[in-house]
Amino acid sequence: MRKLVVLPLLLVSLIGYTQFQKNDRLLTGYIDLSTNKTSSVTSAASNSNFGTGFSISASKFISDRKFNSSLLVFNHSVTKQNPASNIENKQIRNSVGAGFGHTILTPLAQRVYLSFPFTFTTVFSRFESKNNNQVANKANNYTIGASATIGIIYLTKKKWVFSANMGSLAGIRFDHGKTSSNAGNETKSNAFNIYGGALGTAFNNMSIGIGYLIK
Repeated sequence: MRKLVVLPLLLVSLIGYTQFQKNDRLLTGYIDLSTNKTSSVTSAASNSNFGTGFSISASKFISDRKFNSSLLVFNHSVTKQNPASNIENKQIRNSVGAGFGHTILTPLAQRVYLSFPFTFTTVFSRFESKNNNQVANKANNYTIGASATIGIIYLTKKKWVFSANMGSLAGIRFDHGKTSSNAGNETKSNAFNIYGGALGTAFNNMSIGIGYLIK
């Protein structure tokens, strides 16, 4: 019986434990990787995708459980499509962006926190499509968006901070693009999207980060 009483008291003390303080500064770098490949069982057709991204952020705590951030984002992705006709299509996208965010922390245990980052970003992307290494289309795209994510943060005793963001829970995005083909045709497009990850898509793209806390 005594053990059953001590355990809840221990959990309460851990949940109330905090290490971050107002005016602390945090420098963090994130990297994310994604890859997938599908192949047909009845033909030589296949599809593959590889993507990598890197972001850096500088943050300042406005309280022991909230901080504001400025960030830079870089992304690179390659998609290959090999239909049964053996005409390979390759799509290459490079992106660079900047933004700012606000993160709320909820202590889970000693030095472990659940994080809820809210981020606003602007991203410029350059896209190129090739058929058998011959350029078919080029496109420039400009994106403005806001998103809410969920993650985990762990603070070590040496002020190193390890974090994992587990994809977007919800967001809103506006895209403007211009595409030109090797035939001389040019098109413009605008798109507006509202999305959510609550139905199983929140953890499809995870990014891992490491940071250092400056007091």
